[in-house]
Amino acid sequence: MAGVYINRANPMLRQDGDKGYRVAWKLKYGFQKSRFDKEMTYGEARKQAAELQAKEPEKVFWAEMMMDPHF
Repeated sequence: MAGVYINRANPMLRQDGDKGYRVAWKLKYGFQKSRFDKEMTYGEARKQAAELQAKEPEKVFWAEMMMDPHF
């Protein structure tokens, strides 16, 4: 039986003040990927992702919505 996850924010409308986001990343030319577990707002996550992208061009960073398991 598959589990159900609940979004911490509205996935259809992303505003800078919405809580429940984190920064995720992956290598551009590889299979390694991960994320940071610090919860922040969408605006903060986008800003931090842009800063990290400038520092580490071999990776791709983005703001990712956090989800809670609801089994």
